[in-house]
Amino acid sequence: MKKALAVILSLLLAISASACSANSGNESANYPTKSIEFVAAGAPGGGLDTFARAIDQALKEANLSDKPFIIKNMGGAGGNEAKAYIHKQKGDPYYLYAESNRIYVNQIVGTTDLGIEDVTPIGRMITEYIVWAVRSDSPYQNAKEILDQLKQDPTKIEFGVGTIPSNDQMNILRPAIEYGIDPAKIRIVAFKDGGDLMTQLLGGHIPVISTGASEAIEQAKAGKVRILAVSAPEPVGGDLEGVPTWKSMGIDVSILHWRGVFAPPGVPQEVVAYWDQKLGELVKTDAWKQTLERYGWFDAYANSEEFKKELQEEHELTEKLLKDLGLAK
Repeated sequence: MKKALAVILSLLLAISASACSANSGNESANYPTKSIEFVAAGAPGGGLDTFARAIDQALKEANLSDKPFIIKNMGGAGGNEAKAYIHKQKGDPYYLYAESNRIYVNQIVGTTDLGIEDVTPIGRMITEYIVWAVRSDSPYQNAKEILDQLKQDPTKIEFGVGTIPSNDQMNILRPAIEYGIDPAKIRIVAFKDGGDLMTQLLGGHIPVISTGASEAIEQAKAGKVRILAVSAPEPVGGDLEGVPTWKSMGIDVSILHWRGVFAPPGVPQEVVAYWDQKLGELVKTDAWKQTLERYGWFDAYANSEEFKKELQEEHELTEKLLKDLGLAK
C-alpha cells in the first residue's frame, strides 16, 4: 500500500512540474499579457524620462505596442536607486529600465556594486554626440591647434565639462591619448551642469569646453560659439554639417553619448527575443525617424547581443582609463 502511494505521489509531482513548466512556457510565448513598468533613471522632464516616453509614444504611433507602458521616474543617487530597484525584480519580464553609460561607470567609480552583469541589455536606441566648443572670438580655429599646444605642454589649456567622470571628460582624454599626450596632466574643471558650463565659456572663464552637441548648437547658430570637433564615428549632417570628426582628423576616437533599454537580470530569452524583434521594427518606422528629428537624436540601434558586447568593450576601456587617472575605486 505504501509503495502504491509513493508511486502515485511521484506521478502527481511529475504532472505538477510539467504543468508549471508548460505554464511558464506559455507565459513567455504569449508575452506580454499585462502592462510593463518602464523605469526612467532620472527625474520627470529629464533626458532619460524624455527617452522612455518617446519610445512609448513611438511604439503606439507605429502600432507596435502590444501592452501599455507605465513610466516610473527614479532619479536618485545618480541612477543607482533605479538600478537597485530593477535588480530586485530578477527574472520578471514586466520591468524595463532606461539608462546611459552610468550603467557601468558608477560601478567603476565605486558608487554602487551593481554593473552590467546585474541587468539584461535589451537594446541601445539613440545617441547624442559630444563636441569641443570655443567662443566665436577664440584664437583656436580647429581642434588640432589645441592638441598641438597640449603636446608641447599638457597643462597649457584648461577644459570645462559638466561633470566628472563623464563622456564629456572622455571626449578630452581619449583624443589626447591618441595624439600622444599624457592624460594625467590635462587640466579639466567640472561645473554644475551643461547650462552653467556654457555660461562659463561665454563669460570667458574657460577657453574650451567638451559638452553635448545639443548644448552648443543653439549658441553656434547665434554666432556666440564655434564648434571645433564632434565625437561621431562618421561626418554628421544638419546643424553639425562640416564639423570635423576625430576620425577625419586621423584620431581613432568616436564616443556615443547613448541611451539604452535594459531588463532585470535573468529574464527569459524569449522575452529578449521579443524586444529584439519589436525594437528592431520600431527603428525602421517613420514614427521613430520623426522622434529622432524632433529631439535632435541620432540612430544608434544595437540589438541585445551587439549591445551587450559593446557594453563590455566600453566598460573595459573606461575602467582602464579611470584607473590610470586614479578615479576608479
